[in-house]
Amino acid sequence: MWPRGILRDMSDDLAPPFRLCRVRVPRAALRDASGFRFDGDAFAPADLVVDENGILGRLVPSDVESACEWIAFPPLVEPHTHIDKAFLRARAPNLTHDFQGARAAIEQDRAGGWTHADAQARMQRALKLAYSHGVSALRTHIDSQPDRLRPCWEVWRELRAEWQGRIELQAVVSLGSAKLHGAHGEVLGRLAADHGALLGPVFYVDGDLAANVARTFELAERFGLDVDAHIDENSHGHAEGLRAVLDQLDRRPFRGRVTLSHLCSLSRCEPSEIEALARRMAAHGIAVIALPVANLHLQDRDRAGAPYWRGVTAVSALARADVDVAVGGDNSQDMFVPWGALDPLAVLRDAMLAAQLDQPLGDAVARVAALAARVIGVDGGWLRAGRPADLTLYAAADPCGALSGDFARRVTLRGGRVVAERRVAIAS
Repeated sequence: MWPRGILRDMSDDLAPPFRLCRVRVPRAALRDASGFRFDGDAFAPADLVVDENGILGRLVPSDVESACEWIAFPPLVEPHTHIDKAFLRARAPNLTHDFQGARAAIEQDRAGGWTHADAQARMQRALKLAYSHGVSALRTHIDSQPDRLRPCWEVWRELRAEWQGRIELQAVVSLGSAKLHGAHGEVLGRLAADHGALLGPVFYVDGDLAANVARTFELAERFGLDVDAHIDENSHGHAEGLRAVLDQLDRRPFRGRVTLSHLCSLSRCEPSEIEALARRMAAHGIAVIALPVANLHLQDRDRAGAPYWRGVTAVSALARADVDVAVGGDNSQDMFVPWGALDPLAVLRDAMLAAQLDQPLGDAVARVAALAARVIGVDGGWLRAGRPADLTLYAAADPCGALSGDFARRVTLRGGRVVAERRVAIAS
């Protein structure tokens, strides 16, 4: 049975039409927060009415005098993942547990030959998990070395058609930036344009970094592509990749969107340097995707004993400079990250600890919802009347407790209908 906070007009199964009474909603999920009474977590009680068509017909402050029994989160966004590598951990373990070990493991596994069926099964599993966790939009990077365009891009094309209307999918052509030179760069530019994908160079600090950055933007301009780069995923402390990108944009007017993922080494710069770089980023409209789980796991493993530094970018400092910063999950159960289930709320919980994101939780939700949607250029992450009733419900009184596992039920709704449900037995 459903708790009394849900009033049904049909059967015992939750299905439209119905009303959710006194449900706590985060401030970051509301376009118009006027009239709502927010608590210290930036959540407010609200009444939600879902009509017979599964549309959120009404969302208003609640005047019901009773305790909130449910917490409602908006549709979620995964701005950075790698579903082409998902679930390879057991098959290709990372023997050294560091970044180089992960690269060696993926190369060894690929040498055996990825089949269409293998890639399809793993990528499909990833999308099913994301969907069950309330993800409405997802951007994945797909390895695109000269000998690796198949089968993952073939599978991607099939899955994008299959999942249309359920998850808004984006893909990024991903490879080391040095390999964008020559004929393969032209091939990838055309591939990205044909698939509606982004150009995703991985900028390493060795080699001719300036030339690689220039080539990236040359291709992006020629083929009309946005850019989402892996950059400064290291502990050098100089943010060389970021500086090279900013210098290039200073010289070259670029009309596309630029997103930079990782930016670990930025956190090793002096505060005054971070502020100056952040101002330049804001001036160019650069967005950032922080990936704290992967970076915590992989960074600073080159010395004996416990790690001395954790590779999380300067989220708060960037945000203060009006740089949009979303939070992504990165890899899932592969050689780079041995866990993960494409659950943005779980990633948010970890990010708030790792990046020392200040409370309240109800505002931080934006980094995996409305703000994350803006970073990847989609319209999502909101709870608002007139849109499909897509939300995730926790049967819990406390939002932080819910994300800590202290909930009786977690229910994912799409169009007002249950698509996934998880129950947790809590001892009295």
